[in-house]
Amino acid sequence: MHSPDFPRIKKDDLVADYPGVFDSARYVDVGIGWLGIVRAFVNEALSHDPSLVVHELKEKWGTLRISADTDVLAARLAKGKAEAKSGMTCEVCGEEGWLRRPPPGRMAWWRTLCSEHASPDQAQWGQQTRWTAGQMQYQGQWYEYDRASDSMLPILTPERFR
Repeated sequence: MHSPDFPRIKKDDLVADYPGVFDSARYVDVGIGWLGIVRAFVNEALSHDPSLVVHELKEKWGTLRISADTDVLAARLAKGKAEAKSGMTCEVCGEEGWLRRPPPGRMAWWRTLCSEHASPDQAQWGQQTRWTAGQMQYQGQWYEYDRASDSMLPILTPERFR
């Protein structure tokens, strides 16, 4: 775990707001800037799967990762959408942000930050996306986040996986 150098979402707040969903969560450690994304995910997923249980919220490679129990497609797509949106949202303030990846050979945490919250060093890393950004697969079908419609849309299997 890295040093929490900005406010983090508190598990107790999520448990209070969503009884039963986060009660057994082992780990909640993401920036407060992603709180709106987490809430939107839970609200959307719960509308399709009232038995949703979230086990973990964490940051990995600069974006949100959600570990949740659900086999309901619409809830899984809500999860994919939340994870995709985190790569475009500052984890500190919730404004538009960019994935900032350290240059080759440089050991540092990947972060998704806006221009205001990126350090001068991080600002030099540039604004990037990963080749898998916004894509997910479920039961053989691939989906990709579409910003214009704010939804996960079916796509053909990416060339890399054919």
